[in-house]
Parts: sequence; structure tokens; C-alpha cells
Amino acid sequence: MFPLLYIDDNQNDRFLVGEAISLTKTPLAFYEAADIDSAIPFFQFQKHGREAKGFPCPALVLLDYDLGRQTGADFLYWLRVMKKMVSIPVVMFSGSVGQRNVAECYEQGANYFLRKARDLTCLKRVVRSLHFSIQYKIPGPILRLPEYVPDPRTTGAILAKVS
Repeated sequence: MFPLLYIDDNQNDRFLVGEAISLTKTPLAFYEAADIDSAIPFFQFQKHGREAKGFPCPALVLLDYDLGRQTGADFLYWLRVMKKMVSIPVVMFSGSVGQRNVAECYEQGANYFLRKARDLTCLKRVVRSLHFSIQYKIPGPILRLPEYVPDPRTTGAILAKVS
């Protein structure tokens, strides 16, 4: 099982991602956090080389941009400062796809930025792609998702790889 941590202040969105994971029967252990403060225990104990019970080190973090009083970019900055956490892939999963938000997230260390899926069918496709990427440690499937938003600083390079 691969632990996936989804950080989003919207309870309905967290529920739908959990349902998509359940329906696709992917070996993802779903953990959720409503805000940055409740996500910190998943990483706090990693600094000391051990995990806290009930807070495994995520194989992937799915992160919303709008988290109330803080943003996903704030969390990314905090996470990427810790050297042991740099290798954890972070996928922004947000409806806030403004050019400035996207650029800020990539600058802070996001691996990918995906628009939130519009329905359960799209969400299941996203979950399968995320699982495949975690399992085989390759980014390919995410690039083929219509929800993918490329890094505006390297758009030409990414499009050349996909073509």
C-alpha cells in the first residue's frame, strides 16, 4: 500500500478522492487533512527517522491551493525546506489554476499541477494515473491527463516531450 495524503479544506472534495481510490481498487492508503496544521504530523516525525503511529510518510501528497488562511504554496515552502522531505512528490490538485498560482506552486517545489476533476469518472482516471506514477516512479501518465497544467516557465519543453 502506498500512503497518499490529500490536504484540502473542502470535506466534499476529500470524500470524492477517497471514493475514487476505493472504486478504482488501487493500492493507495488514503489519508486526509483539512488544513496544513493537521498535515504536519505526517512529516514532523520524519525528521527524527521514525514515523508516528497513524501518520505514515506519504508516498505522494495531493494538495489544494486554497486552504483558508494559508495556501498550498505556503505548505510547499515548509515541506521543501526539510531536506528529507524533498523527494516526496507533491501534486497540486486545485481549482485555482490562475497563471500566477500555478507558477508560484512550481517555484515552491510542486512536481505537478492538476485541475480538480469535474466528475467521478475523471477523478478515477486521475487516481489511476497517480498510482501508476507512484508505483513505477515515472511522471508520464500525469502529463497525458487533460487536467494537467504545465509549468509556465518550461511549457515549450514539456510540450516537446509529450509530442
